Amino acid sequence: MSERISFVIPRHLKKSLKELQELTGDDQSTLLRKLVDKGLSEAKMDIAIDRYVKEKASLEQSSVIAGVSLWKFLDEMRSRNVALKYSMADAESEISRAIKRTR
Repeated sequence: MSERISFVIPRHLKKSLKELQELTGDDQSTLLRKLVDKGLSEAKMDIAIDRYVKEKASLEQSSVIAGVSLWKFLDEMRSRNVALKYSMADAESEISRAIKRTR
């Protein structure tokens, strides 16, 4: 189910939106939905990695915050050069729990 939201954007963003519409062929609503979805996904990933780095969330908890699988979260951490903050035994334990959770 969809809900209507309205907001005001600066003219330079409206111009950029129009340029993207021309490049993608999407109507304004479709393009805005795609951009909001992408932005929310990126924001969740940023928050999840930040919480992991600051040791406010475990690896598994962070993957849940990000809304992705543990493996995708690990891939994203690797692409951002974020090091694991615990031992291999801890990693194996969390991976094992995550695998059980998906079954």
